[in-house]
Amino acid sequence: MKSERLLTTGEIAAHCRVSYETVNNWIKSGKLVAYVTPGRHHRIPLEGFRDFLQQHNWPPFAELPAPKPRVLVVDDDQRVLKGILRNLSRTGDYELASAADGFEAGLQIAKFQPNLIILDLMMPRVDGFELCQRIKATPETRRIGVLVITGHSSEDNKQQALAAGADAYLTKPFAMKTLEKTLRELWAEVGRGKSSRP
Repeated sequence: MKSERLLTTGEIAAHCRVSYETVNNWIKSGKLVAYVTPGRHHRIPLEGFRDFLQQHNWPPFAELPAPKPRVLVVDDDQRVLKGILRNLSRTGDYELASAADGFEAGLQIAKFQPNLIILDLMMPRVDGFELCQRIKATPETRRIGVLVITGHSSEDNKQQALAAGADAYLTKPFAMKTLEKTLRELWAEVGRGKSSRP
């Protein structure tokens, strides 16, 4: 299921050729329905904006393609890493980057700024538990959706991963269709400016 397309106040202002303040006044007065992100920014549902334009005889909004979610795949097993990248690249639905361990992942998070991370738990240097905890403890990254994957399946590992802030959990080996479905569900949450966890 695809997430609802949300527009920024900048996109609204540019289309209507008005200032940001005017858009904010429309929102405050209830003329334009908007969500508020955790960072206190307004996001306007596309369908609601189209209704607003029709009601006020504005030109229709020419929708640009929604940006593709950026997915960082982190796994020290090159076979698994390449397999996930290959399958996700075939869909054409994602921008992809990879890292072979937790330390490299930290650098990629700063550079690539992913929306979603597929994160192996058992890795050298910085393991998945520690990295997930860092991501969720940092205001700038805590809204990244984290899907944990592991070949070391146990209820203890699962609970520890969820306690560290993981949004979803899959045990290796898994079907690629299952991975893609889980990613889509996670993006449906993250793309609306909220995490699937409180």
